[in-house]
Amino acid sequence: MNLKRALTVSAIAVGLLAVAEYGSPYWELQRMRSAIEARDADAISEHVDFPSLRESVKGQMMAMIGNEMAKEEANKNPFASLGQAMAVALINPMIDAAVSPAGVIAMIESGKTGLAKPGNAASSTPGHGEKVDYSVSYRSWDKVAVTKKGAAAGSFIFRRYGIWNWKLSAIEFPPHLTAGNH
Repeated sequence: MNLKRALTVSAIAVGLLAVAEYGSPYWELQRMRSAIEARDADAISEHVDFPSLRESVKGQMMAMIGNEMAKEEANKNPFASLGQAMAVALINPMIDAAVSPAGVIAMIESGKTGLAKPGNAASSTPGHGEKVDYSVSYRSWDKVAVTKKGAAAGSFIFRRYGIWNWKLSAIEFPPHLTAGNH
């Protein structure tokens, strides 16, 4: 009888752990949403891996620039390489400014994965805007995609840090922006 009870308790504990593990990204999103509503930059920073996020955005921006350059070279534009050099020089400071706590707040509040203007987040008042509804889909054990429902939007990519914690570590731009970059 004791063995049966021990097995039952163990099965319940494993089931509860599995449910908690599955629900951990949802819990992280709720904590992040609370930090956004409070406009707490320090709390937002706890939920974002800024170096990984910046690299993700820079990589996609460089791919988009490369795609545009290929089109320009196909059209034999003599100023294409000059334009690319100028874009590369401007892209790092622009991304560093946009991928900040204020920029992340603006992106998540709007549900847009493009580079948001941080000033837009500060100007909107909490409670007056419509909350964005997100869907969460697991891509692997340590990676989930959070996407605005009902839109052909990009995704916010969260990676697992430890067992229960998740951090925003990448952004996938909307398909219409990255078409031809794959």
